[in-house]
Amino acid sequence: MAQQHKISIAFPSSLQYLDALQGVAENLATVAGFGDEGRLDVGLAVREGAINAMKHGNRLDPEISVQLRFALSDKEIRITITDQGEGFVPEETPDPTTSENLWRSSGRGLLLIRSLVDEVSFKRKKTGMELTLAKKLAGSEVDEEAS
Repeated sequence: MAQQHKISIAFPSSLQYLDALQGVAENLATVAGFGDEGRLDVGLAVREGAINAMKHGNRLDPEISVQLRFALSDKEIRITITDQGEGFVPEETPDPTTSENLWRSSGRGLLLIRSLVDEVSFKRKKTGMELTLAKKLAGSEVDEEAS
């Protein structure tokens, strides 16, 4: 089994930390072996996930943290973003591509996240919502029939 590195950090639920958070994600993606495009994909996906956690989960309360856990391996980077809010039902999020939602000023975060990474999953926790993102390194795709 390949060695895996794990890093955990917490940020207050304040949008002023988004640039720093995105920078951490991009730097860790570089350490994991991603090139420029993959690094930017990871950074933007983490930024969007953190915005959702801060705004919709923690209601921008700077006294409440957003937890981020990064797991780096030779095959992928996996990021878990956890808020302490009430959570939501991802399937009930309005589709931003339908005509009635095209001109809304928000609501495209999940669509963007899904386009940037290979895996997206949600899990309601006792307190909060957990979003897990994974992006595979090029050439590390696992043959599902072999597993």
